[in-house]
Amino acid sequence: MSKDMIEKWILPHLTVGERGFEPTVPIIEIEECIFYRLKTGCQWREVPTKAFFNDIILSWNSVYYHFNAWSKDDCWRKIWINILSQNSKYLDLSSVEFDGSHTPAKNGGDAVGYQGRKSSNTTNALFVSDNQAGPPFRFV
Repeated sequence: MSKDMIEKWILPHLTVGERGFEPTVPIIEIEECIFYRLKTGCQWREVPTKAFFNDIILSWNSVYYHFNAWSKDDCWRKIWINILSQNSKYLDLSSVEFDGSHTPAKNGGDAVGYQGRKSSNTTNALFVSDNQAGPPFRFV
């Protein structure tokens, strides 16, 4: 994802600290590091932070801190909804595919319920894909 796309689609929806200070590292560099982790699926400790930061190098802990704070502030959902609403005209919904998933939630969570056939608490998700085999949209 280019820096222009990050500035246009993502940065306006991210929260800033309560005191209003900007981070010492540009937020775009933090975002690129987070996207690398999400794309590759590597562990947070394995993110090559030196490759993403120019002047000051953050540790993986600092990158995770920002990701976690933005997750708790619901920023990622706001970004997703904004991108979908702005680009819905490009979705081909003439053929839609649904797929459901029931995943055991051993540590609990917000949307967890008991499911008898799995004999455990599970979290449920519904995935939707359009006719162009685009990325699946996840609805909880």
